[in-house]
Amino acid sequence: MEKKIYKILLSVFLVFLFITQLSAQNTLQQGINAVKKGDFLSAVNILSEVVKKEKSYDAYYYYGEALLKTGSFAKAEEYLKKALSEDDEGINAILSLGKLYTKQKKYDLAESYYKRGLKIEPENINLLIGLADNFSEQMKIDDAIKVLTLATTYSKENPKVYIGLGEAYLTRGTFKLAEDYFKKAISLNQNIASAYVGLGQVYFKQKKYNQALVELDKGITKDPNYADAYLLKGKILYFGNSYSEAAEAFNQYSKLMPGSQEGNSYYAKTLYAQGVQYIEKNIIEQAIPKLYDAMKILDDVIKNDPKSITGNLYSAYIYTELADIDTSNKVENYNKAIDYFKKVDLKNYEVEDLIKLAKLYSNLKNFDEAFPLYEKALKIDSTDAQIYYEWGKSLYKSENYSSALGKFQSAQDLGMKGYLPHLFKGFCYYSMKKYEDAIPEFKSAVEANPTYILAKEFLARAYRFAGKTDDAIKAYELVLEADPGNQEAIDVLKVLKKSN
Repeated sequence: MEKKIYKILLSVFLVFLFITQLSAQNTLQQGINAVKKGDFLSAVNILSEVVKKEKSYDAYYYYGEALLKTGSFAKAEEYLKKALSEDDEGINAILSLGKLYTKQKKYDLAESYYKRGLKIEPENINLLIGLADNFSEQMKIDDAIKVLTLATTYSKENPKVYIGLGEAYLTRGTFKLAEDYFKKAISLNQNIASAYVGLGQVYFKQKKYNQALVELDKGITKDPNYADAYLLKGKILYFGNSYSEAAEAFNQYSKLMPGSQEGNSYYAKTLYAQGVQYIEKNIIEQAIPKLYDAMKILDDVIKNDPKSITGNLYSAYIYTELADIDTSNKVENYNKAIDYFKKVDLKNYEVEDLIKLAKLYSNLKNFDEAFPLYEKALKIDSTDAQIYYEWGKSLYKSENYSSALGKFQSAQDLGMKGYLPHLFKGFCYYSMKKYEDAIPEFKSAVEANPTYILAKEFLARAYRFAGKTDDAIKAYELVLEADPGNQEAIDVLKVLKKSN
């Protein structure tokens, strides 16, 4: 009887053990399927429980891959290495570690993993593409193209190879070739989201923002979980001053990348930009709350990730603005801004960041620090009119008027419109006492912005010092029409009419 009971209990235990193991395998498979479908958030939730019990290559690798795709790099590294401890020739884990280190800009370490994988599988297309991307990130474009050309000999119909070539030429700034390669990838696979996002990057670099948004939306339609598409979309909307829509895109990025603080940083930037808008309108009482709301978010970002590039840079932006509106703490806030800027290596600066820091140094009259930053910005994008314009302003502040004129002219040649380039060219000529040359620039500034009093005042002054008394009288009268209490116009008109 006891033996019979023992056999029954043993059978029940074995059935329970089998069901438990089967359930664990099913849960692991659910997590693997989620990764393969690109639903990385679900995969993280599922596999976080699996890896507590399942000590296998698949459990560790797929969990590490899901963590990588949701921005949790440190934890991803831990589990991808655990996967390799289970299988030291696990190609996918090797590839993912290479990608992780490329993202972290640990290029030599990334290259060592790609080459480790290629020793095992010399013709592995994904490893070759990863190695090429690692070269592109370092601006070693010829090396990247060489690797990708080799990849085409193994697989001429693989769209990922052409995406890699597109990204290499995009990094080099050869936009037409980049566009052609991304389109080639789409012709091979119309559902590959990264090719559309690549086209979006090309058009973004060319400042064709509407076209860029169209391509990004196509990419998002193909893959709604493509986090980087939302990040780039947010940036484009930000540059177009569509801050509410930009914030939505950045928030979506944050949802898909909970392990990253980048989306939160960019969201803070939209608040910062709204604050700047209020500053430009001289509505300081509404600007300051926006700036402090942004700073609160950035404080949390930096707390979670002290090395956050965007978190530190935008904190610097905010202190720069506070320095400009709070004259009592100007130097203190400028120094805080510089401290935040210095926490980020210059190699991680975008053009906008370089310009911002250069302007800060110019405000402190530290031109030896400012000018090399403009040069560095031009190496990134020599077609950006804003770089020339801001460099011109810095040269004007340093009283190098002739060089400043050249920069303002370059900005206009590259398509910068509006009154400001004309105004500053007028200031340069005026400061050089070339009043005849200053007059047409101030006239153009007034025509471009008829409500801007300062341009009208300087036009009147230029006429006066050029000896054109009648024109000066008319110009000062226009100043008084716009600003009846303008004391300079009142006083000078009396003198001019008396002597005329």
